[in-house]
Amino acid sequence: MNIITWFENYSAFISKFGVFNGPKIAKQLFPKNKSNKVISVKIPHIATPIFIRLGTTDANNFQENFMQIEFPLPDYLTPQFIIDAGANVGYASLFLMNKFPEAKIISIEPEASNFKMLNKNCGTYPHFESLNSAVWINDGCVKIVNPETGNTGFRVEETTSDDKDGLSAITIETILEKSGHDRIGLLKIDIEGAEKELFKANYKKWIDKVDVLIIELHDRFKPGCSATFYPVIESYDFVQYAKGANLVYIRKALLKDSKA
Repeated sequence: MNIITWFENYSAFISKFGVFNGPKIAKQLFPKNKSNKVISVKIPHIATPIFIRLGTTDANNFQENFMQIEFPLPDYLTPQFIIDAGANVGYASLFLMNKFPEAKIISIEPEASNFKMLNKNCGTYPHFESLNSAVWINDGCVKIVNPETGNTGFRVEETTSDDKDGLSAITIETILEKSGHDRIGLLKIDIEGAEKELFKANYKKWIDKVDVLIIELHDRFKPGCSATFYPVIESYDFVQYAKGANLVYIRKALLKDSKA
């Protein structure tokens, strides 16, 4: 491999982690030979090792969360309570816990293998709590309707407690009520299309108690997510702070306070 090819292959990693650590991390994430091992990677600004399942989408999720700045947030924010709805293996939770170390965070993930990795990645943080559930419009049960996708990109629909494939479901208002907090300082929603149901019903019970919302819309999985979400969010006093895969909305009052 000549020097030009070397830089082309590793340029994103070098830019983020330096000329010595960048290629090393890239080689760990994308080994030449296929592997199903769980590896750990240490990067600046994250206090603990990050665990990654090779042979899964974990490596791509690592890049999205730690290299592409998927959660651009102003430095003046100080949320006391964070909900990570659709936490997957915990990379967004890790980012948020290291950015806001005093905040209480509850991370929700329904899929069993992801939930295990979520706790492996985040379980040592003192203000972390996890729920093996899906965020939904009712407290009850849901089931995965596309299990062939594995541990990412799966969608859910409501079912009954008698369903052998049923998973626990919980509402945002129930999470908030049980947390002991009055407000949600930051709510991150990445629930693979269930945001369509969430913003058709139920949202009025909790949206006034949210200060910052980060959401990924999944029209590619479930058409109509954007058409359902945008009219709702535009009727509340949020300002869209950032675009991209994850949309960031901040209450106008917080933006005004920051300029005072």
